[in-house]
Amino acid sequence: MTHWNPNLFRKEGSAKGYELAYLNALVEQGDKSTALGVPVVFSLAHLANLSRTLYSDLHGFVRRAEISRADFPYKNFPISKRTGGKRWISIPVPPLMAVQQWINQNILNRVVPHAAAFAYVPKRKLIDHAKRHCGADWLVKIDIKDFFSNISERQVFDVFLKLGYPKLLSFEMARLCTRVTPKRRGARWTHVTGEHAISDYSSQFVGSLPQGAPTSPALSNLVCIELDKELTQLATALSATYSRYADDLCFSFVGGSRQSAFDLKREVSKVLWKHGFSENTKKTRIVPPGARKVLTGLNVNASFPTVPKEVRDLVRMHLYYAKLRGIPDHCKERGFRSVIGFKNHLFGLIGYVATVDVTHGEIFLSQFNSLPWVNFDL
Repeated sequence: MTHWNPNLFRKEGSAKGYELAYLNALVEQGDKSTALGVPVVFSLAHLANLSRTLYSDLHGFVRRAEISRADFPYKNFPISKRTGGKRWISIPVPPLMAVQQWINQNILNRVVPHAAAFAYVPKRKLIDHAKRHCGADWLVKIDIKDFFSNISERQVFDVFLKLGYPKLLSFEMARLCTRVTPKRRGARWTHVTGEHAISDYSSQFVGSLPQGAPTSPALSNLVCIELDKELTQLATALSATYSRYADDLCFSFVGGSRQSAFDLKREVSKVLWKHGFSENTKKTRIVPPGARKVLTGLNVNASFPTVPKEVRDLVRMHLYYAKLRGIPDHCKERGFRSVIGFKNHLFGLIGYVATVDVTHGEIFLSQFNSLPWVNFDL
């Protein structure tokens, strides 16, 4: 049943021999989900049917039956950060990927996060995040340390519970959307002995959001609704403007002083700690009047965001030398391992420019398309 109809549900249930009181309880549950704008899902078996996965697979993931196996049920690998160091990406195995994609597309994407959240939200763009801070005198940029991995299974459980799903199913979906990271310490990351009502689900460790799972971006925004609400209230009280792009927080204000910027930073740190996060102090930036203000790669000094000149110059350089020297020689000179890698990199840069500067974006794209990509082994 793809469309929720209480009468048809009772009729079909009665025909299968279920008691009316049981059916009425399920109808109440179904009406609650429908009122909240999310699909009706009664149980893990029902979820398996809807997502076209096997119940045995989902039950095993919830039990964390093979957690002793390295990585399972994720494939983990590092990627290099632009600022140096490594970031670990966790890709779920196919059946877990399938159910996560279903949850993301059919449940999470139907829920609107706080207005201050701009990443991972349909119809909200990076440029919209930047626009809010254009023309400010002071900019305070704060990065949340280990953002995804500090969102716990318990917080994810609360998200599903608030969407009207039963406690057991909310717990099971929270397990499906999180993974256990070894050697996490503290009460927040361990279960009390005997805490689980179902012994089959007993596990000592609490999972966290894996970076790389399709459900993690949307869940991070929904977990942070109360955080965003509190930081918005704090900003308003201090005559500042607040928005968040994933783990990047930005506050801006007109007038003020360096002391008021430090005072705001101190209060933000308190709020982050209250919600289970901490500030990555290495990335904190307080940008004073007169200094160049760049937010998520865009210059916000003027009344409208612009792409920094060095980014446009980088695109021009790639286009010029790829044409002058030839694509393979330019790739080798600039350290690209393959033509396809260079092509994707340059196309991404041009797309980034085009989201803010349509004129330059169209010129760059025309030059990009004129390069002889088809002549080379990508």
